[in-house]
Amino acid sequence: MSDTVWDHAEVPADRTPQLPSNRVETSLRERINVGKWQSGERLPRAAELAAQYEVARSTVVSALLRIEADGHIEIVANWGTFLK
Repeated sequence: MSDTVWDHAEVPADRTPQLPSNRVETSLRERINVGKWQSGERLPRAAELAAQYEVARSTVVSALLRIEADGHIEIVANWGTFLK
C-alpha cells in the first residue's frame, strides 16, 4: 500500500470524489436522455428518488434544481417534477 498523500490539485480527474448531488444529477440526466420518462411525464417524488439513490431528499432536490435551470424539467410546487 502506498503512503502517498494526494494534494487535491494532483488527484487524477478519474479519482476525484464526486459529490452525491452531482452523482444524482448525472444519473438523472442519463435517464432523461435515454428516454426513461416521456415529455410531460411526472418524475418520481424527490423522496422516492432519494430512497433509490440512498441519499438525503435535499441532495435530490439540489440535483433537480440544476436540471430545471437547464430547462429539461419543470418543478411545480405541490404538484411534482415534470419532463419538458
